[in-house]
Amino acid sequence: MAIKRKREKDGSEGERHILGKPIIYQLGIWGSGYLPKRLSYWFARRVADISYILYRKAKQNVKNNLRRVFPDLSDKDIAALTISTFRNYSTYLVDYGRFRSLKRDSLFEVMPNIEGTENIKNALKEGNGVIMLTAHLGNWELGAIFFGRQDIKINVVTFRDGIHRIDDIKGEYRKQHNINTVILGESPFAMVELLNALQRNEVVAMLVDRYENDNRSMATEFFGKAYHFPSGPLVLAKKTGAALIPGFVVRDGETYRAIAEKPIFIENDGDLQYYAQKITAIFEYYIRQYPDQWYNFVEL
Repeated sequence: MAIKRKREKDGSEGERHILGKPIIYQLGIWGSGYLPKRLSYWFARRVADISYILYRKAKQNVKNNLRRVFPDLSDKDIAALTISTFRNYSTYLVDYGRFRSLKRDSLFEVMPNIEGTENIKNALKEGNGVIMLTAHLGNWELGAIFFGRQDIKINVVTFRDGIHRIDDIKGEYRKQHNINTVILGESPFAMVELLNALQRNEVVAMLVDRYENDNRSMATEFFGKAYHFPSGPLVLAKKTGAALIPGFVVRDGETYRAIAEKPIFIENDGDLQYYAQKITAIFEYYIRQYPDQWYNFVEL
């Protein structure tokens, strides 16, 4: 069920935009621990403004993606959404550091609005596990923390970022919150690990909005253009009987809002392409609601 993530064309550490560099992750984590929250946000947004000015490729990629979402918007409005995306992403990095020491009791202060908890609980009652499907939208890492803090075992499926220091930061961060990381492409036993997790009625979480076209994906339509949805999670759900649940954690004012959609079960004779398109349509809906929280700095 191996699936490929769409790689950044400017993916080396020397070329990627500043918000994707290890030093920014480290500064975000450090600053959130020693600086007042609002000062941390202010500083992060100024760094985002610099990144917006200097890294033209990343800026153009975001504009092109937003143009797919809103083909009728003016160039001025697309530009405004783009800089807001850069600033929101910098805020996400600050929060990423702030939540490092998040306690269970304070979790609901950060995320007071949780919609669809019953969808997850009902799916887990089936006993075949849950595959959470999400996008680079909002604060996906906070969603994993929520599960970990609710004593629900969660396994985050990911790829190597391409820079070892960032991979180490993310791995250490997840481990602190009782989150298991399964790295695809490193071990032939990754598939077995995921199967075992679902058989234990655990949650497997995947980002599925940035994948390459290969023989393990299927053609769908995403914002009016061809897109290749990874077949891996669909095959896994069909094989195990696990529920597929699209879920998102988005910033809502000063706090976050979590959303878990109704579970989707794939029938034995189900057409996987039908389910891929159904999930893609759900992604489209939420991206339209929160376009400047869709952090895709590569063009889809």
